[in-house]
Amino acid sequence: MFKRKFLSTAFTLVLVVHSFSQDTIWLSKTGTTVSHNDSAARFNVVFKNKTDTQQVRLLRYLKDGTLQEELNFFPYRPTPVLQGVFKRYNNGQLVDERLYHNNRLTGSHKTYWPSGQLRRIDTYNDGTFVEGKCYGRNGADTAWFVHHVPASFPGGNDSLRLFMTRNFRYPPDARKEGIEGTVRVKFTVSTNGSLEDIEVVNKVNPFLDSEALRIVNRMPKWIPALQDGDKANMVFILPVVFRLSE
Repeated sequence: MFKRKFLSTAFTLVLVVHSFSQDTIWLSKTGTTVSHNDSAARFNVVFKNKTDTQQVRLLRYLKDGTLQEELNFFPYRPTPVLQGVFKRYNNGQLVDERLYHNNRLTGSHKTYWPSGQLRRIDTYNDGTFVEGKCYGRNGADTAWFVHHVPASFPGGNDSLRLFMTRNFRYPPDARKEGIEGTVRVKFTVSTNGSLEDIEVVNKVNPFLDSEALRIVNRMPKWIPALQDGDKANMVFILPVVFRLSE
């Protein structure tokens, strides 16, 4: 009896494993696909349901094989939609676990202390926060606080707009040629508030691109983001609009 049960279970597992195809994608530090692991900084393993290739499980790893994230999508093309569990790891240890339905948090959102102790459990319904509890390192209840606070310009958005207005200069050559556009500048707000890795993500025109970069490089330190109460790096994309008055 025990032997038949064991064989039946093993057969079921084989069916589950082989119902998904697997692809490994090597990525550079900037996230572009590379053909060989020698020039890669990390890699993704993509599992596709053979009977429905739009159902995808994606695992993200560092080059040394350390697991970073697990994401589930349905559909996967043309735009991935989060559907199911999302997990994030730090040094291979689970730190964040969420449930998504149609790209929205639906169900529990849990985070964990480095010890593995539960840090918070929040409940969401269709992306809307319902209730939550936070716990100290010893497991005792503590005051609830928002999980994610975005990085911000000192004084808020009104101060950011004022800074942009005061520092904005329409490039004379671009004005003369009637060149307009929106330049999007990407940067990382570090844990000490400094702006790092500043770059234009959509090159519009050399004159406009240079002016947008100049403005961002003149900015003071920002207020860093908070993730579960701890300072965290945050990527920000700032649109700089160039419009000539009629």
